[in-house]
Amino acid sequence: MPELPSNQRTPVEMIRLVSESFLSRYRPASQSTDWGQSLAMYGLLRGLEVDDNPKVREYLRRWLAFHLAEGVPVNYFCGSWSFGLLYPDVIRAFPEFQLELHATALRIYEFIRQKALRNGEGILLHNVDLPNIYIDTVYYSAVVLSKIGSALKLPWEDEAVKQIVLHLERLQDGDRAFFIHCEENAPRGAGVSPVRSEGAWARGNGWVMMTLAEILPLLNRKTSRYKDLFAIFERLAGAIVGLQTKHGLWRTILDDPTAYEEVSASAMFIFAFQNAHNMGLIHHRGPMKLVTQGMAGLLDHVDATGRVTGVSEGTWPGSAEYYKSLSTGEWWWGTGAFLLAIAELAKQ
Repeated sequence: MPELPSNQRTPVEMIRLVSESFLSRYRPASQSTDWGQSLAMYGLLRGLEVDDNPKVREYLRRWLAFHLAEGVPVNYFCGSWSFGLLYPDVIRAFPEFQLELHATALRIYEFIRQKALRNGEGILLHNVDLPNIYIDTVYYSAVVLSKIGSALKLPWEDEAVKQIVLHLERLQDGDRAFFIHCEENAPRGAGVSPVRSEGAWARGNGWVMMTLAEILPLLNRKTSRYKDLFAIFERLAGAIVGLQTKHGLWRTILDDPTAYEEVSASAMFIFAFQNAHNMGLIHHRGPMKLVTQGMAGLLDHVDATGRVTGVSEGTWPGSAEYYKSLSTGEWWWGTGAFLLAIAELAKQ
């Protein structure tokens, strides 16, 4: 197992530091099943696979027991489906909750397939009070469907791939490899120009990279859908590689040299590259050099107590200047993305 740069801790040591810091400061029952908190739990769960820490295991057990007893809320907001990220790993790790977990997974799956808000093209919309096309929805629909479908042996591929393709077609940033955050749900053409957010928002492109890295290994490589999605992954990955800063991170507006470096998106990119490498999607070492550089940059934002900092706050769609103005600190999604990235690194 490789050592990490800068402080010479191993990946397992860093997983333990960050995980134990998180669970010492947040009671399990205080953590909801919303998108940010579920991503943090997903990171803790993946970290548990390489460091079977009894403290983390007990924390996750208590979090699961609380929410399965209360009932995981599932509604028109795609973030409410994020509990599905834990499958199928959560069933293997906590078989004592198998019945409750299966019932919850089926409820999320059926809501996405049968009740979720869609436009006339079949694109899943972000929320009933935000009925527009958001890049975040790609991850919290396609990846969740793939995980629950795999866990329950239910069909997922057609709908998941459809959502990826339709979202990315609408959210492409002109003729560039990047994607924007949001587009108004309005028909294109005939003189109609839907309102769109500005700039290649890094965390949004992180959602895309993570989605593709997690979905591609599950698809038949001989199919056209695999080849089409892999072409998107390669193009986006190639553009991202060239924008890594000297500190190993990426800016919150990827191609704007005046934008600050942002940790959650950087961790998402590192996770995606390392996961793709571990799953055999990337065979050459060129892009993998950035993982070592990127991890060094991430470690600079883990303080002595194990807090992951430098993460931009919750973000609405807006102008490039708006994204650049957001404050940074410690947020659930940053901790989750960091743990996902370093857990993948620990597997190699």
